[in-house]
Amino acid sequence: MATAFRENEKEQIKANLKNAAQQCLGKFGVRKTTVDQLVQMAGISKGAFYIFYPSKEILFFTVLEEFQGTLIEDLFTEIGNSGSLSIQEFSELIYGLYKKVGQSFMMSIIQNQEFEYLIRKIPEEYLYHHKSFDDMLAKRLLSHLKLKRNTEDALIAASLRAIFMSLLHVKEIGEKEFDQVLKLLITGFAQQIIEEDGRDE
Repeated sequence: MATAFRENEKEQIKANLKNAAQQCLGKFGVRKTTVDQLVQMAGISKGAFYIFYPSKEILFFTVLEEFQGTLIEDLFTEIGNSGSLSIQEFSELIYGLYKKVGQSFMMSIIQNQEFEYLIRKIPEEYLYHHKSFDDMLAKRLLSHLKLKRNTEDALIAASLRAIFMSLLHVKEIGEKEFDQVLKLLITGFAQQIIEEDGRDE
């Protein structure tokens, strides 16, 4: 017989499961994490797990979506009600965002090429409203950028994605120089798309 949980217990269990999922994703990845590991860390039974999530993949997907959303919300809280971002402001914000991602559990998923695997395991109804991280970021940024003529939205998303992918090649690029390289890539991109007063187009 299924255990009945009070609402506050449900919220705490979900929080514990999400915390366990983040830790396991960072250490083991999607494939190597088991439901047994998750429930042990969350302090619940295996049967109780399925009251909250139909599979470990759906838990992981939920955690990933919420983390991405939090990163973007934090970024735009920092931007606040400011008008158009300058090249320097834009570059500093994107650099800070990418550094946060690079230090998070998300990197293990990306480095081990598990994101595509995870998506394949998720039922269509869960994917219906899914938007990729760079698409969400680009869409929200547009209202804060004074773009040069003929700059397409899709180009911004693709460029953000390309720069982000450099995080997968820190060793090949050079660990000592990587931060400077990342800043140069972001600033160069910003200079190509953002029009500032007093600058040539």
